[in-house]
Amino acid sequence: MRKPITAAVAVTLAAGVLTAPTAAAAPAKDPAAGAPSRITLVTGDQVLVGGGDVRVLPARRDRPVPFRQYTRHGDSYVVPGDAAGLVRAGRLDEQLFNVTGLLRQGYDDARTPQVPLLVRQAGPAVAARTGVAARPAALGYTALDEPKSGAAAFWNRLTTAPATLAAGPAKVWLNAKVHASLDQSVPQIGAPTAWQAGLTGRGVTVAVLDTGISAAHPDFAGRVGPARDFTGKGGVEDGHGHGTHVASTIAGSGAASGGKYRGVAPDATLAVGKVLDDSGHGTFDAVLAGMQWAVTEAHARVVNLSLGGGPSDGTDPVSEAVNSLSHQYGTLFVVAAGNSGQDESVESPAAADAALAVASVSKKDVLSPFSSRGPRPGDGAAKPDVAAPGESITAARPAGIDRKSVV
Repeated sequence: MRKPITAAVAVTLAAGVLTAPTAAAAPAKDPAAGAPSRITLVTGDQVLVGGGDVRVLPARRDRPVPFRQYTRHGDSYVVPGDAAGLVRAGRLDEQLFNVTGLLRQGYDDARTPQVPLLVRQAGPAVAARTGVAARPAALGYTALDEPKSGAAAFWNRLTTAPATLAAGPAKVWLNAKVHASLDQSVPQIGAPTAWQAGLTGRGVTVAVLDTGISAAHPDFAGRVGPARDFTGKGGVEDGHGHGTHVASTIAGSGAASGGKYRGVAPDATLAVGKVLDDSGHGTFDAVLAGMQWAVTEAHARVVNLSLGGGPSDGTDPVSEAVNSLSHQYGTLFVVAAGNSGQDESVESPAAADAALAVASVSKKDVLSPFSSRGPRPGDGAAKPDVAAPGESITAARPAGIDRKSVV
């Protein structure tokens, strides 16, 4: 009998089209506005960025190397000659040399004393070879924090015989930051019609990987199932408000509003993974861990990711994880397309082949000016996949966030 599966798929799609973004949290400001910012690269080279200028301070080497400087989508890249081959071979993440992106994420030297890395497959070997402490991430990744004070020595050990990076199966990525994206509207996508057909989410677990949840909110009574924190806070209480908003739009009962602000799948069970901190930001390794937990332990049929990590060609670690988990478990990942508002700006992990990437439209079904647009960088694939309401949406708010009363 196939009806339960059909119903689950319908609820999945309904929940999916509810995951469109609004404006993300503002990027961190340059702590020395007007003065150049210093950024130490994974190679130990330093780059000064400021006033429209980019200046390179090379690290010591046995022989000088050239540096390639170029601009893509408004971001400046500086790639040393001894790293260029590894970037071309797909062994080293190009974003490690996106100095504009590193500054935007707060990875300049004034704010971060390490270069945060993710290593695939050969992480323990890289850690042993370089002497940098490692911590297991999820899905075959290892997280390392390379001290900038020893970056040149790290790079030398990483790339010289025995050449852990050049000869082994590893790829080294930037452990990039992700940020929250929002919003959605229930009636505009036809959810009440689905309710009349009995498609209310009953029997379906939907994981919300976000800033957590205000579990005491009346809209979530009896609806929150498994929950886990991946930020180090120690619990999933939402100190930001974004996760609570998303969760209520998916499965809120509407109790606090007399049923007015009811979620699209009000009988679904929520699995809550806190992968973003109370500022609305997180890192790739936390998102990877949350995704693995949601699928393998919480057994979610749908995973909602109203977050993004910057424009991607779909080969970054989180996008690849979406593809592999979707293929292995049949899970649907519903992901906000992003808030960049430009062509070729669909963010990670919405750029994944298997992700249901959702753009934002107004209540008049006009594309929101802030919504990320396709095609996907690199191969020109069609992204986003669908669009949904994403402006001026009302949903649940934790007590103490913005106002003292809940919605």
